[in-house]
Amino acid sequence: MNKIEQELNKLKNYLNESDNEHISLSTIKAQLDLFLNGVKIPKIEKSCTVGDGIVKLKHDDFNELLSLFDRACAEGRLIKFVPASGAASRMFHKLQSVLSRFDNFSLNYIKSKMETDNECKSVYEFLTNLQKFPFYKDLKSVLNADDSAINKLVNESPAEIIKAVLFENGLNYSLKPKGAIKFHSYKTGARSAFEEQIYEAFNYVSDKNGNVKIHFTISEAHTELFSKIVENLKSKLTNKKYKIDVTYSYQKKSTDTIAVDHYNQILYDNSGSPIVRPGGHGALLENLNDLKADIVIIKNIDNLSTEKFNEDTILYKKLLTGYLVKIQNKVFELLTNLDRKDFDKIDFIGMMDFAEKVLFITKPDDFVKWNNDQKLKFLFNKLNRPIRVCGMVKNVGEPGGGPFFVNDDGTYSLQIIEQAQINLNDENQKSIFKRSTHFNPVDLVCGVKDYKGNNFDLHKFVDHHSGFITIKSKDGVELKALELPGLWNGSMSDWITIFVEVPISTFNPVKEINDLLRKEHQN
Repeated sequence: MNKIEQELNKLKNYLNESDNEHISLSTIKAQLDLFLNGVKIPKIEKSCTVGDGIVKLKHDDFNELLSLFDRACAEGRLIKFVPASGAASRMFHKLQSVLSRFDNFSLNYIKSKMETDNECKSVYEFLTNLQKFPFYKDLKSVLNADDSAINKLVNESPAEIIKAVLFENGLNYSLKPKGAIKFHSYKTGARSAFEEQIYEAFNYVSDKNGNVKIHFTISEAHTELFSKIVENLKSKLTNKKYKIDVTYSYQKKSTDTIAVDHYNQILYDNSGSPIVRPGGHGALLENLNDLKADIVIIKNIDNLSTEKFNEDTILYKKLLTGYLVKIQNKVFELLTNLDRKDFDKIDFIGMMDFAEKVLFITKPDDFVKWNNDQKLKFLFNKLNRPIRVCGMVKNVGEPGGGPFFVNDDGTYSLQIIEQAQINLNDENQKSIFKRSTHFNPVDLVCGVKDYKGNNFDLHKFVDHHSGFITIKSKDGVELKALELPGLWNGSMSDWITIFVEVPISTFNPVKEINDLLRKEHQN
């Protein structure tokens, strides 16, 4: 009996193969194989640059692309998909840390630590700009304090301010989802990230009848809070021209991953049950697949700006969508011709030229020597796939995956690769990654229907050997954790991929609380 079989035998008392809601024995077997043999390490050949893997849209083409967008939007083909299940705790990490490190501190004390303590510097910036945050009025309310009382607390007892922002007797922001945090202030009131994503969607997902479809992935624990925010927004929009169709789903427990020790043996908790962990954002492929959508616009919950700064964001969402439709139209035309198998009318050379130059599909060396059936089968297989158009911004030091040509046994493809995926001990691979000029801000427009109008089964286009293995801890015990192939990494590995340069003004993430002080988030 091999090691995997030994581990699976231990599990049989705990898992029911007929229980589709939870992780299955067959899934655990595949995960153990990855722990034992390692996940695939991609070999990046070179980074994509403008003109070589990254398309720069020409202003002369804008009208055509916007026209294609307008038609697709009017026909109701579009839905916005926002991964939003994460808690906001990371936004407040520095506040939490300073609160735990110091007792009964004053603002002046924090100021005295600023030069040598980055966390104190961040907390000082937060406290001295408190009135600029969109939740300031809510903070005054929970503290039952006016401006002068708040100022006194900021100077003399700033810990009370921080606790009121973070904990249950106050705003409880440390336990709320990031989508529920108020991001922006307007004359009509403050908007949470959930609300702002919906307002933004009005500009590029509204069909001819004003219907706006947007889907959030949320934590099950936050369902009531999310529903309340959405219902409140709907009540504000009574008799307005937009009708919002907001849906939501949870990350499935069947996409959880097991935890193992350094000997790749499954770890169990104190009750004797195997320890499982969420599978990362790659697990959301299940949610995306279940949508049965047509064109999906994917955007992270925290990448937002106020309305006065979102002109470029809206324009490029439309342009990326128009570009997707343009590519789709051509691909569908070619697939229809291939499907007819009328060899007298099929221009294999022209098709392959388009596939190579526009879609970056690698042609086999002996392609010209193949017979027509072989060429047809190859091209049909390569073209009959989901398509994604990915916005790429110039590198400005922000973390994120980059666009690369990846070599998989002599076949090249465009992939979004994270630094954690590559072999950093290989100086050549490290150098190629560091030289990348662009990165992925999670700005994707995806076509998930085929040329006959049927939805693709997205599971068929995943590189199941990719993913991430990291070292974590639980209850003081160190463990190895597995993340599934990332949604825009290995989960979309076998999609037709196109990278398009978008301006940095479309990328306004809120990773920590003080990011809300940037001009893009202020009114």
